[in-house]
Amino acid sequence: MTPGLMSLMDEVAAGGVVPRGLADDLWRLIYTRGHCDVDKARPYRDRHHAGILVYSHDLDAQRSLVVIETGERLVGAVAAFGPLPRLGSAVRLAAGRLVVDEAFPLDIEVRFDRPPANRGERRWIGVMRDALGAIRTAEAVRRDGIAARRRTLPALTQIPAENTLRERIGALRTGGAGVNTVRIELPELRKRLRDMQTANAATCHELRRLEEAHIESRARTQAAFTAATRLD
Repeated sequence: MTPGLMSLMDEVAAGGVVPRGLADDLWRLIYTRGHCDVDKARPYRDRHHAGILVYSHDLDAQRSLVVIETGERLVGAVAAFGPLPRLGSAVRLAAGRLVVDEAFPLDIEVRFDRPPANRGERRWIGVMRDALGAIRTAEAVRRDGIAARRRTLPALTQIPAENTLRERIGALRTGGAGVNTVRIELPELRKRLRDMQTANAATCHELRRLEEAHIESRARTQAAFTAATRLD
């Protein structure tokens, strides 16, 4: 079990009995949506997790488990949310509250146990195909934005090795620099080194985040393309 899912299941178990098959349901949700884990929501006071409600389960008379797809990751939370909106609704999770920005209005039932009887029963296919096309277009725009952001990142700085500092200090001493000069320059050299390391670390972190977002976007595009072929 992944760390985030384990943490979420521990929170579920803290309130009583864990529903049978719940962990399997969440693991299938993680796998089918192309994520590595589901993160336990953090109770931010000034921030929120916004996205689409993709899973919900009533645990008891008060508590419910919800999972939100934010586009970057899955976020799960356990709380007394009250009546839950339908899956597919746009929601925000903030400080244990679930705020519905746009309730999913459709009540669709799709059956494949018989051929469609008329054109009306086939109408949803065109709507779904258009929606999948819109997803592919949006993801292409998103990847263009990721590429543009990547181009704006600063280049990594070549950081001098530790022996370079020693050589510099040795040169100061050999050149007859006083103790005070060495004492002043050494902290400045070390500060410049730390600043370069910090800048490089920030660039590497952003590169990893953009790369993960790019991989997720390509996976979502491929999923939409595969779904569209099945509509045929």
